Amino acid sequence: MFTVENRVYGKAADGRTILLYTPGMTITDDAAKAAGLLAGAPGPVEPGRGLTIKQPGAADDTPHPEAPLSRMNLAELRAACETEGIDPGDANLRAEFIAAIEAARSAKAGA
Repeated sequence: MFTVENRVYGKAADGRTILLYTPGMTITDDAAKAAGLLAGAPGPVEPGRGLTIKQPGAADDTPHPEAPLSRMNLAELRAACETEGIDPGDANLRAEFIAAIEAARSAKAGA
């Protein structure tokens, strides 16, 4: 622990000068090293509690599983019909679209 003896100023991100520490404050040795009050380099900064820091790296390109039909809205059900080449007929309700899609899928699986 380090006790500050004089005012310590620093620079904000926008270039303004700000007061970091006042005389009498007790700060950690790493904070004193970062402010230039002690010789040496500060230790590694540990993330705060509950804070998750993702390391840069390769993006996750795994495809997300398709949502179940019962969780899709009408627009998604219509899009599923178009991509799978299913004719929903005169379906207007979600249940009708789901029934048409399931019937077509089971017919394709049986063929």
